[in-house]
Amino acid sequence: MKLSGSLIAGAAIGVIFGAAMTGFVLTSGAGSAPEQAQARGGSGGGPAGGRGRFMPAVSFAAVEAATVGKTLDIIGEGRSVKSVALTSEATGLVTAVNIAPGKRVSEGDVLLQLDDAQQRIALDRARAQYPIAKANSERYASLKETEAASALEAETAFNNYKAIEADLRAAQFALSQRTIKAPFDGVIGLTTTEPGDYIRAGDMVTTLDDTSSIIVEFSIPQEAANLIELDQLVTARLAAAGAKSHEGKVTAIDSRVDAQSRTLKIEATFDNSDKQLLPGAIFSVSTTSDGQEAVSVPGLA
Repeated sequence: MKLSGSLIAGAAIGVIFGAAMTGFVLTSGAGSAPEQAQARGGSGGGPAGGRGRFMPAVSFAAVEAATVGKTLDIIGEGRSVKSVALTSEATGLVTAVNIAPGKRVSEGDVLLQLDDAQQRIALDRARAQYPIAKANSERYASLKETEAASALEAETAFNNYKAIEADLRAAQFALSQRTIKAPFDGVIGLTTTEPGDYIRAGDMVTTLDDTSSIIVEFSIPQEAANLIELDQLVTARLAAAGAKSHEGKVTAIDSRVDAQSRTLKIEATFDNSDKQLLPGAIFSVSTTSDGQEAVSVPGLA
């Protein structure tokens, strides 16, 4: 069917008019946000204004120089700065015990006494013979110079003098072995020895600990060996909830890695003037290396 010219012209005019109206509607919809909100009956300043209505808050922070270190958390065991198990050097009957568990003693205090009657007799005998032997040796030496005595007699007198001098020292030493004294200031441990007991050489009597400082020993993996230095700060607390933290410093680093565990042993010393740290206790140890230089910004940045 053949279309007339007027129909074609009308269709063209309709297409042009529709495109113009579409553009007008799109242009009207791109108005400002307050105008759109007002047209919808909403307020231009509240949440009803739609998305994108609020300007974001901006904070500024200065970049600072800092060091980035690594923290090691390890388990360590405490020990006294000085600790010894006191044993008897001699065999004999115990005559006196001056050991009170937990008591603080000073260096040289007598802790235990063995019967020493026989040793005192031997010492008295040597002390009596010593000056006589010494005088005889000196006299024969003078007589030898004037040829009033032979060289053999002078030598015999001198050897006798030296033998008695050795006996005197031996008697003094044997007497000293009958007494056990504190080798340093510290706290006495438990004991089961009582006066009248018979002990043998090598029997342990008690323990003595210098608890003025506590050394906490811990081991780190060999890969972390470069993170520990002498005088580095270390914190330690008893492995229990709510335990108080104590600060100390690294005082010793082993010279080699253990071949079995591949770990390096470290020692840190803590002041224990408050007596809250006990030898043998287990501690949670933490230390942070100095690290490398870097720049620091707040975490939220």
